[in-house]
Amino acid sequence: MVLRRIRRRFADDPLLKVGIVAMTLALAFAGVVAFFDFLDEPQQAVAAKSSEESTGGPLVRSDPDMDPRVERTISSPEPGHRSGETADQSPNALPLNEDDFPLPTEDQIQATNHPRHYHLPPGAIMSLTIRTIGLRNVPVLESDTPGALEEGVAHLSDTSLPWTDTPERNVYLAGHRLGWPGTGSHLVFYRLNQLDGGERVTLRDRQGGRYDYRVIESFTVRPEENWVTGRVRGRDLLTLQTCTPIPTFQKRLIVRAERV
Repeated sequence: MVLRRIRRRFADDPLLKVGIVAMTLALAFAGVVAFFDFLDEPQQAVAAKSSEESTGGPLVRSDPDMDPRVERTISSPEPGHRSGETADQSPNALPLNEDDFPLPTEDQIQATNHPRHYHLPPGAIMSLTIRTIGLRNVPVLESDTPGALEEGVAHLSDTSLPWTDTPERNVYLAGHRLGWPGTGSHLVFYRLNQLDGGERVTLRDRQGGRYDYRVIESFTVRPEENWVTGRVRGRDLLTLQTCTPIPTFQKRLIVRAERV
């Protein structure tokens, strides 16, 4: 009896028919959408995982022409080496030998505490300025020969220049701790050991281009440890080198600065 009344009401009420049909269609559409969402969920998870794997690692910069060296932890210096011994005579040893130069007088040492201004000779490729230790416009020569070292500071061949077009650089400069009196290299890096972090170092090319660096570290190595001349992946560095300690000069003092 009740079912018969519902059927009669459904037949007599067209709006009720439309509502029920619309509800049925809506339920069917929702079911189809849920089904396709279920199928698509694993693909989205795979895509998200792939994205995480491709971007989660560190950005590694490299030079297609040369694989930069990854520098090792610096060990404590070994005693016993003096400048001029077997390690220093190796063709792969770091340059400079201070054994033949006289120790400075007290007046000469005091003079290094005041600003020292230099003039660029025709052969200089750029200048070096470290105001913290009084150096202004020191000539940088493209050679590590004794003649070049007498005029100022030497740029080691086969190391970077500030304008080298590579992803990383290591501009490597060497200068005398003593040098010969009356030459442009005399005591040029005598106070290099006073740089311990934060000091500004400036290179300028002959066309007026300026390259600024900030000191980040200072350490010593043995003469044969030429790994310090290599580039470090992803870093734009300037390395300054001289002999140490006075008067034995059995090590090389290394001061590192990074481009700012």
